Amino acid sequence: MNNRGLLIFDLDGTLFRAETVTIPAVQRGFLAQGLAAPAEEEISSYFGKPAGEYHAWLFSRCPQEKASELVEGIDRRELELISETGELYPQAREVLATLRGLVGQMALCSNGPQDYVGRVMTVHNLQIFFDAVRCWRSALDSKPRMVRELAEHLKSRPVIVIGDRGDDIQAAHQNGLWAIAAKYGYGAVEELEAADAAAVSPSDLLRCVRLLLSKTHGAVGESASTATG
Repeated sequence: MNNRGLLIFDLDGTLFRAETVTIPAVQRGFLAQGLAAPAEEEISSYFGKPAGEYHAWLFSRCPQEKASELVEGIDRRELELISETGELYPQAREVLATLRGLVGQMALCSNGPQDYVGRVMTVHNLQIFFDAVRCWRSALDSKPRMVRELAEHLKSRPVIVIGDRGDDIQAAHQNGLWAIAAKYGYGAVEELEAADAAAVSPSDLLRCVRLLLSKTHGAVGESASTATG
């Protein structure tokens, strides 16, 4: 089982606790403009969604004449907070280090923009774990498309996608791959029901990965081992 398989990780809600930076950045940004700050629950509902949807929501929540300044300020403060208050999930680094020695390759696939993802990776020294990184770049991007590109680029098999939202599970299954749900993240229970395994904590990802890699038969496992070449 050693050194076989490709793991494709989501970032927010799987490795990084986005609420430690995005909630304070958004709330402070609105208050600085003299506007009522959105509730934590409303902000967190956009965690894991494409950056374009998140920015469109921010624009919709304030007067048009203040929108550009508001969003630019929130994005700037969010990047600053990554090094000030940003946190990985407990044991996330240890789990990545263990899995790095267990599988052939690992990649990161995020709906966040490149500056955000790059900042998280640099501050928390995550780049040492990944063979490739794919971030959201335009409205043409989707999780299924980005996962497919990574699976085509990196050749280790089988491929397992690990994430906390429904589009992570969808991205895996649309490409004939396995999916592990990070149930400790931001996704609702119903989003994650179709996953092939579910982790209740970052450390539980080890069990889930070992479980799926131990399978050599079954429709999903077979397609996972041959998908995208």
